[in-house]
Amino acid sequence: MKNNLIHFFAVIGFGTFILLACSVDDFADSMDNNNNSQITSTTGKYQVANFGDSYDILVLNTETGVMKRYDANDGWQELTLYTTTFTH
Repeated sequence: MKNNLIHFFAVIGFGTFILLACSVDDFADSMDNNNNSQITSTTGKYQVANFGDSYDILVLNTETGVMKRYDANDGWQELTLYTTTFTH
């Protein structure tokens, strides 16, 4: 009887170990997916960057590849001299 009880708890412990190991692996995978998600659709997506101390920003339309520069001194005005189109 004592041997059967020891084997029973050994099986319970081993099963718990496997269950916890699989749970941690799933949890780690879900955390990686949240932090490293990629944008698969570029429709209407923009990247924005500023120039540090100035009031200018650059806006890149990732769908068309057009980058425009805007100035905020007198309201947001597009500076057409700096408009550029990037192609891949």
